[in-house]
Amino acid sequence: MALASDPARSDGRPHPVGGTPPPRPEYLLAGSIGAELSGPLLEMEDIVQQLLGTGKLSRQQVNALMSALGTARRIANQSQLLDRLAHSPIRQSHEQVALDSRLRQALADNAGLLQSRAVDLVHRLQAVEVLIDPSLLETLLHAALSWMARPGYRLSVSLELPSWPPHGMLTFKARPTVSDSSTPVTRQPEPYRLSWWLLVEAAAHAQIPLQHSESNQQLTLTLEFKRTVKQMEVTTPMALQSTGDSWASSHSRDLASPRLLLVTADIALQEDVEQICAASGLQVDTVISAERARRACEADRPQMLIVDQRLNCEALDTLRQTLLDHDNRFPTVEITAEQHTLTMTNWMDGAVDRIDRSNLRSQLPAVLVRDLGKSR
Repeated sequence: MALASDPARSDGRPHPVGGTPPPRPEYLLAGSIGAELSGPLLEMEDIVQQLLGTGKLSRQQVNALMSALGTARRIANQSQLLDRLAHSPIRQSHEQVALDSRLRQALADNAGLLQSRAVDLVHRLQAVEVLIDPSLLETLLHAALSWMARPGYRLSVSLELPSWPPHGMLTFKARPTVSDSSTPVTRQPEPYRLSWWLLVEAAAHAQIPLQHSESNQQLTLTLEFKRTVKQMEVTTPMALQSTGDSWASSHSRDLASPRLLLVTADIALQEDVEQICAASGLQVDTVISAERARRACEADRPQMLIVDQRLNCEALDTLRQTLLDHDNRFPTVEITAEQHTLTMTNWMDGAVDRIDRSNLRSQLPAVLVRDLGKSR
């Protein structure tokens, strides 16, 4: 079985010549599986010993046990998938697949992994459809997330469709969190090697070019989907209701560059907002708390803030004021649970639009065109 080279040895350094020959690939694989399993197995053994000694487990110990079991199960699954890719003929069914939807599902499936590693996740996904085997795509996305989710790092995931070449580009960037950026990063030797090998094998079978770079400050992975289905031009809802020379029509053509920040922990709401914004050519980053919103704004200030009213708090008020101090026309939209609501209220010299969830699809496009036009 020919295993892909490790990213840690991508600097071109030759293996030692003479003396002991390089280990056989299957031994490297066995060693990697054993090394990655040792951590969760030791943790489970320690918890079992505590149970034998005290006769009970705390909720924290139960959570730790379930996390360790999940890690061991993931390693076993990766080992089986890697063996199947390496030794069994793969009969692929090339289907038209919504890559952005599959990626959202992969993020949801790996929520426990991201939480256990204290990963701060931010993502910006554009609607992209590709021709690929769905099961192979699932393996590829799960392996990529497993390899890129480094403990304590901020993981940024973006899916874009550039004008040229018109290939879906999936990019992962992991870097130390802002609070830890001044602290030297201690790199583990060849971490998550099993995930890396599975990622390379899956990408090779799917014929997807893979590029990566790694340093003490940032880890980057890019996957290029050359078999991207050509996207039809999408017209914004406002443009469909307007004449060609109207104010709304002229501004709807200028909405390709603004980037919005959505603050919500509701996955269904997130998907609704992202679909509405994608139809208008807008980019959306999503965070699940006020603290993560603050970090995202420090890294790259958005052009609009969209807030799930259920997450309103003093920290969000402070963030809004900071954004208004920089631009007194900075727009904010609140999504409420109240029925049939569309109001504009003054908030610290800035306007806040409130839209109820049931009218989101009919009202949000018009608010985006109006408010982003004013702020430009």
